[in-house]
Amino acid sequence: MAEVRAFMEALRKQAPGLEPYQPKGAPRATETGKPLLGWRLKGAGKDPLRVYVNANIHAGEVEGKEAIQQVIRELLQGKHPALRRNLDLVVMPAYNADGTDALDPAIRPWQPNPTESGVGRRENALGLDLNRDFMRASAPNTRWLLAMLNDFDPAVVLDLHTTNGSTHGFHLTHGPACTMGADEGLLDFNRKMLVEVREQLKAEGMPTYDYGNFVPYRPTADKPPTAWETYDAHPRLLTNYPALRNRLAVLSESYVYRSWSDRISDTRRFVLACLGWMAGHRDEIRGQVRQAQSRWTEGWRQGPVTLPLSAKLKQVEKYTFDWVEPIRDDKGRLTGEKGRTRLELPSFVGFEGRDFVTVPAGYLVDAAFAPTVLPLLQAHGLKVQPGSARPKNLPVLHFQEVGRKVSPSAYQGVFTLELQGAWKHEPTLKKLQLTWDPADLDRALYIPLDQPLGRLAFYLLDPRSTDSLVFWGAFHSALIRGDGMWGEPPRFPILAVGRGDVAVVSATSMPAPKAQE
Repeated sequence: MAEVRAFMEALRKQAPGLEPYQPKGAPRATETGKPLLGWRLKGAGKDPLRVYVNANIHAGEVEGKEAIQQVIRELLQGKHPALRRNLDLVVMPAYNADGTDALDPAIRPWQPNPTESGVGRRENALGLDLNRDFMRASAPNTRWLLAMLNDFDPAVVLDLHTTNGSTHGFHLTHGPACTMGADEGLLDFNRKMLVEVREQLKAEGMPTYDYGNFVPYRPTADKPPTAWETYDAHPRLLTNYPALRNRLAVLSESYVYRSWSDRISDTRRFVLACLGWMAGHRDEIRGQVRQAQSRWTEGWRQGPVTLPLSAKLKQVEKYTFDWVEPIRDDKGRLTGEKGRTRLELPSFVGFEGRDFVTVPAGYLVDAAFAPTVLPLLQAHGLKVQPGSARPKNLPVLHFQEVGRKVSPSAYQGVFTLELQGAWKHEPTLKKLQLTWDPADLDRALYIPLDQPLGRLAFYLLDPRSTDSLVFWGAFHSALIRGDGMWGEPPRFPILAVGRGDVAVVSATSMPAPKAQE
């Protein structure tokens, strides 16, 4: 971290324009006191497009940290004048500040690393993966980034990584947001952008493709690849989260088996290609963002609005892949090839929604949970009102649970809770369970869903969402009762406000991801 700060400060002294950036109300340090350092390079031209670049969220995947510092230096040196003129950049070279400094040669030994010191840790100081935290927002790093989204409001977010697994012929893989429940038109445009960048780089001699892995995950000569699959549609990931805010996102994954210098060079080239496309299409990007927001607003006028509770991989195209049969050393590094096979495979690099449900007008959250839940909702930028502001002409609906699953092991430090069920007019009361009276309803938090970030509010608050605050344990004291909890059961802490019943849906969980980005 000290080296990054020294480098950026040196750039700042040599050329005007680069300034430290701190979002309004954001944490300034991690749990261990490491500074959270962002930098802003304002566009020199009229009405530049705002873009955020994030690196080192997994600190062992360090190439993005080096590449974005190179890009900023080049911009300040007068290179890439169209980018300097047409883009307003905020960058975070070392997002996982604690992991960045925790160097160890034993970390990621299968990749060619820069020095004997090794690279940093994937997780933060608490042992949590920061790239799974964007709905739960438990880490100061995450709350810094959410504050940045609310304050700087970039049209596009780039997240820079390095792959782990499959041996393929691409120098870098990439991906758009693949978020269930996001605006389909915006997701299609996001993919179009990256296809055009891919074709540009291919013409320049740099093969790239959508991020993913072969199926099976580790193919052999006896079991060669049969398909290519991307990762995950949950908004807990940084690349997916912006789409619920009607913004674009780009995932960059340098190829782990290329040399250290090549991985940095590849990431730099890809970032510059993306930024160049954005600079040249900034009005189109703004138009797509506006249209996505308008479609959400218009959907409430036409009604009813529906959103999916799960997603299924879908084939987007067939593509020609090089499958490399590797020769590895004792550390797992690729030292040669037994062979290389060219295969045309179905490419599952998109998702389609499943288990659609009607979206209520809003949710009420028990005031007893306000000290925990209200700061989280506000950190996400959601409009929260007192329960007395709810539409009085709409009924209050109660969640009727028909099934649940508590995870057998902790995920991100949480024994997660998945609920199935539906919203009904009448509560299903347990003996001696606390009831809701009119005063309780008025004191509750009311979160309307016809607001600009209504999609995000739905996936945070619907109890069936597998990225909700219910899933992440915010209401475990009320919803999971066990030994030593001898009192009367509390009431279900969330109510829906809507018109009529919502169909019963059994939400099927998405399969466990095969990759680990």
